[in-house]
Amino acid sequence: MSTSVEGEVAVPIDDDTTRLQKLLAVLIAAFTVYVALTLEFSTFQRLGTFLMLTLVYLFLRFPLRETIERELSDRQIRLCNWFDIAMIVGSTVTYGYLILNSAQIIEQAGRVQTFEIPLGFLAMFVVLEATRRTIGWTIPMFATGFLVYVYLGPAFPGIFSHPGYSTNQLIVQMYVSTRGLFSFPLAVMFDYVFLFVLFGALLEVSGGGKMFLDLAKVLFGKVTGGPAKLSVFASGSMGMISGSAVANALTTGAFTIPTMKDQGYDRDFAAGVESAASTGGQLLPPVMGAAVFIMMDITGIDYVTIITRALIPGILMFLCIYMVVHFQSVKSGQVGLPDEAIPDRRSVLKRLYYFIPVVILVYLLYDGISVRRSVIYGIGVLLIVTTLVYDARLYDPRRESHELASNPFVDAIELTAKRAAPIVVAATCIGIILGVIGMTGIGLAISSVVMDLASIHLMVALVVVMLLSIMFGMATDTVTVYILLAVLVAPGLVDIGVPELTAHLFIFYFGLMAMVTPPVCIAAYAASTIAESDPLRSGFWAWKLSLAAFLLPFAFVFDENLLMIGSADAIALSILTTIVALTALAGAIVGHAYTGLSRIERATLLGASVLLIAPNLTINAVGLGLLVIGGFRQFRSMVTERRLTPQPTEAD
Repeated sequence: MSTSVEGEVAVPIDDDTTRLQKLLAVLIAAFTVYVALTLEFSTFQRLGTFLMLTLVYLFLRFPLRETIERELSDRQIRLCNWFDIAMIVGSTVTYGYLILNSAQIIEQAGRVQTFEIPLGFLAMFVVLEATRRTIGWTIPMFATGFLVYVYLGPAFPGIFSHPGYSTNQLIVQMYVSTRGLFSFPLAVMFDYVFLFVLFGALLEVSGGGKMFLDLAKVLFGKVTGGPAKLSVFASGSMGMISGSAVANALTTGAFTIPTMKDQGYDRDFAAGVESAASTGGQLLPPVMGAAVFIMMDITGIDYVTIITRALIPGILMFLCIYMVVHFQSVKSGQVGLPDEAIPDRRSVLKRLYYFIPVVILVYLLYDGISVRRSVIYGIGVLLIVTTLVYDARLYDPRRESHELASNPFVDAIELTAKRAAPIVVAATCIGIILGVIGMTGIGLAISSVVMDLASIHLMVALVVVMLLSIMFGMATDTVTVYILLAVLVAPGLVDIGVPELTAHLFIFYFGLMAMVTPPVCIAAYAASTIAESDPLRSGFWAWKLSLAAFLLPFAFVFDENLLMIGSADAIALSILTTIVALTALAGAIVGHAYTGLSRIERATLLGASVLLIAPNLTINAVGLGLLVIGGFRQFRSMVTERRLTPQPTEAD
């Protein structure tokens, strides 16, 4: 056991606690995989065990004393430790009771015993406290406000009033049914999200993350702005299988941000590129930040349809980021990486076997195999690959220590727990909100407000939903805010005529954009810690790089061709005009294309991008005219320079 000094008191760093965290992470992973393969447990047993182990893990990993931002006395530290123990015992007792008595609870559906009332309140409290420690106060306070609304609802005016409910009804809804704590957000975390996060962590720890980065260096390292473009490719690639924009920014950013800085890029820009690309990766199949599986559960739309519809907007988002990076690199006079920084092509090609499990996973999903089975098979293939290929072994026999807790396989499992556990308790906290919505009908009231706004104009309703999505997204992770808005807001959009999947993709996009929207912009704050940059300036760069994502959702609401719905000709035309629009937008953002742009030219290109994205040929023609006007000097400069550039002769 070692010690550290916290304030004036020596606080022991218990090695046993670290080992216990690793053990709990292994237990969570083992239980999740076992249930996925056997399906032998009831809902209360599988979700209760999963949540109980996750809560204990989080209370060990985030002790109360470390969440208090001031010096503590010896007595205060002891009180904090006792509170942590109480939370662990409370988690074990409340959810252990459900696990052991699941059959009885199912039989007494709709009724609650007297002693279950305090257990129910304690079960909610430990979830609220775990969520507060991991992602902050906002969601727990929001959930608490909804619980208060159960009792004070009769005092609310108009459509937000309800007749009121008893404590017994509240505990039945939240604790001994699948409509509160055990509602679909927690079920999706257990059935899908945890397994996909495990797949991504195993791929990363086994060397897949390094392979993606090296491949990006080979593909983009020598082109103009190579360091920044490799960040876009590498972060986008990892983001496709990662469930967290912040985690992606911290992992790939550890390689890409120093490379950009070494090549002369401004540190604020470097952090902005990394955070924008990491966030944009959440928009791309096959995982889409893990939200695709929740979307399946809520809408009933199959996996293949969702990722097919989401593919083109996700690619277009990255196109805009890429073009902004390109124009900024031209403006800054940036060149590619030096030869010594480019990996040997043959060494990269030899490591393309990391694509095998990813390709098989996507193929199985397309083939109609269940999501849970597909990801289990994908993990199995990954383990086989990393066993057969010597350099990719998750267990390295050359290590001096052969303890279970010191091998890369366990490291990957613990990384999974670190990434997934906060999302699990946040989703469970959202379950409390959903339980209240189901009891009181407030969701219908909010939907009616959206419909009233739409009676003014659909665009007004969409702008309000956009602002709500960004506002909620600033307070929590993308998955959590998507669940909340999918229940509160999406039904209102559907009621006013927006197709269901389009409505869900709209709120998903804008919930994600909160990650790069100042002043909060959590992904940019994470990247700025590596870049040692100003978080707010990095956030503004990330926001500018991601501006396409603020246009695309409006575009595909009014033009479903961008979601690959329509004839081939119409889809191709919509994609082409959008590509031209986003290229013009990128030039307007940077203020430079082939040469510098004046303010009038930037404004002209910005107007052209908006008009070209509209689903109307006449408006597109006007936009094309503005594009010609705004880009004329750029084209003339390019032609003139090429004409004046000496051409090599045969003697040369």
